[in-house]
Amino acid sequence: MLRGRSSEPPFRRSVVTQAKVEKINGEQLEVEIANRDTTLIVDFFATWCGPCLLLARELEQVAEQMEGKVKVVKIDVDENPDLSNMLKIQGLPTIVFIPKENGKPALRTEGLLPAAQIMEIVGQLESGTVQAQGTAE
Repeated sequence: MLRGRSSEPPFRRSVVTQAKVEKINGEQLEVEIANRDTTLIVDFFATWCGPCLLLARELEQVAEQMEGKVKVVKIDVDENPDLSNMLKIQGLPTIVFIPKENGKPALRTEGLLPAAQIMEIVGQLESGTVQAQGTAE
């Protein structure tokens, strides 16, 4: 064993944080939306999508840093084609921010966003200062 090195595997931390982002299906999404008590971040992804894999790391960081303030879930578009078509998910990754208050519009983004920007969007969504052009129809 090398001096100064931990015997703990280097990937252990990422394994722990991955548990904070839950993979769900369309039926589970309906339940999550109905029962939410925090802002819900929904990541629509595909396993073959490179930027989606990078976004997964960013969302794990968001889930860890904003624990109790947001819930982060992800939906595989290939496993849920009907939901993806119904929501017109075309570009990947797509993130949908659903505020905890009913009646407030959801916000939808496409593409890779850094964790800091995702957390900023959540803050703006909660304070009501989100730009109107970013809201979903």
